[in-house]
Amino acid sequence: MSAQTPPRPLDGLTILVIDDDRDTVDVFRKYLSSVGATVVGADSAKAGLTFAETHVLDAVLVDLRMPGEDGAWFLRHLRASRMPGAATVPVFALSGERHDTPEIPDSGFAAYFLKPIDLGTLLATLVALPRRPR
Repeated sequence: MSAQTPPRPLDGLTILVIDDDRDTVDVFRKYLSSVGATVVGADSAKAGLTFAETHVLDAVLVDLRMPGEDGAWFLRHLRASRMPGAATVPVFALSGERHDTPEIPDSGFAAYFLKPIDLGTLLATLVALPRRPR
């Protein structure tokens, strides 16, 4: 009798997580990888943008409050770039404070998640993303 392979509903997705809190990045990396995603972490908006310039992404999770450049800075610079897919990759805002949450859709973010984030809700949101042709 063979052990059942756990479901991997995010197989094929590449997700960038940007947060200045290393523990937050690690939690997302472990969880999203366990359900099939390829996850890359960055500890600043600038580092995330540098990664995005050379990789095709399916989604980005970005903290709204970081020292220096924040999540809104990242979104503005990503959308202004000429990188493939930069105009359409869904960018999700993460916030620890309710008053930080942007007005959707005016903000340009696909949605926002208030910390602590319910991982089941996050998973359902990411599963619904369209898949790029491989």
